[in-house]
Parts: sequence; structure tokens; C-alpha cells
Amino acid sequence: MDEVINLNVGGSLYTTSYSTLTRYPDSMLGAMFSGRIQSARDANGNFVIDGDGPLFRFVLNFLRRSTLNLPEDFKEVDLLAAEADFYQIEALIDAVRCLKEEKTRLEEVLQTQRERIPEMEYVEVEYECASGQWIVFANADVLKRIPIIVGSFKDSHAFKNRLTRCEENGLNLPRGQPVNRVRLFRETSQLGFGLLCTSSSGGDERSTDRWVFAREVKS
Repeated sequence: MDEVINLNVGGSLYTTSYSTLTRYPDSMLGAMFSGRIQSARDANGNFVIDGDGPLFRFVLNFLRRSTLNLPEDFKEVDLLAAEADFYQIEALIDAVRCLKEEKTRLEEVLQTQRERIPEMEYVEVEYECASGQWIVFANADVLKRIPIIVGSFKDSHAFKNRLTRCEENGLNLPRGQPVNRVRLFRETSQLGFGLLCTSSSGGDERSTDRWVFAREVKS
């Protein structure tokens, strides 16, 4: 009958079998439980191993199944590699090395994909038909470079004060002062922005027309 063995690994308690611990005879555990190296016990009779207690769960599961199964969000691969080396389980050492190599390849692919996707910045122009209100959403540095927007404010201090959080809340252009839409779009395009899409909500005199411009952020 297979002997049941209780372990104290770094303060974590495990119960397994003799055959599991000696599955790889050339490992440290194989030598320990075959009597080739001396083993110690705690006050409760558990065999003591000075290893990483929580990580030993994955070591023990590998001994049981000969397969390395880890959670998808597992982040302690380097620590597990050190534990595999500590126990001198060659098959586990190889499995962790393959995992690290696959993880490295995946990170390289993801980095390549990120590099191929350019970072973009946007200008969104809205016109509320009912109120005649023009609203522009954009970075403050962009808005300060569009002459028709700057010139629509007679008070430069009022303009600067309204630039706060203009990306999230938008910049309301002064009412009662006509905005030349063609000029607004031309000056926006001169900054390198191209028209991305247009939309209109409402479909009547209460509708809001929108134009979205985009450009690639230069690194």
C-alpha cells in the first residue's frame, strides 16, 4: 500500500503519497524520501522542507500529473523556476523554461502589435441646431492653435479659463457670434487632422450635428 506522507513546506501543510514524491528518483525529493539524504520532521511529525510553501502546490501537482497547470493570471514564473531548480526536477525545470519562452514570444508579439497601432488624438466639433451653440472637444494645446476659435473670444483671459477640461467637457464658443464652419474645418485640417466621421442625432430642428477629426500623434 502506498505510504501517506505529510509535509511542512515553509509553514504550509500538504498531504501526498510516497510514490508521488519519488516519481522522479534523481530529484531532491526522490533522494529525500528514498533515504539518500537526511530529512527532518517538525513537532507534529511532518517532514520539513525549507521551500516556498504556496508555490509547492504547483510543484506537487506536477509530480502528480507530470503536467504544469497554472492559473491564467499566474505571475510568479521566475519564482517557480527557482523552486523547480531547488527540487532538481528536470522535467519541471524544462516545463517552466518552455513556459517562460512562450511568455516572452507572446510579449514580443503584443509589443509588435502595439507598435503598429498609432496613437491618435481627436477634435470633435458639435453644433446644437436649436440653440445655435458650437462646442469643440479637443486638447487645450490644439484649441490654442486654431485661429477662428481663439478669435471668437474677445477676452483672452476668458478663453484661457475655459480651456480647463476641454477634452472632457468641451469648449463652448460664444453664442451670438457666427462661426464660419468651412474656416473652422480648414484650420483644423491644417494642423494635420483629417475628417474621421460625421453624425447627426435628432433628425429635426433640435438635432446635434457632429464632426470628428483625427491625427496620428508623432512620437
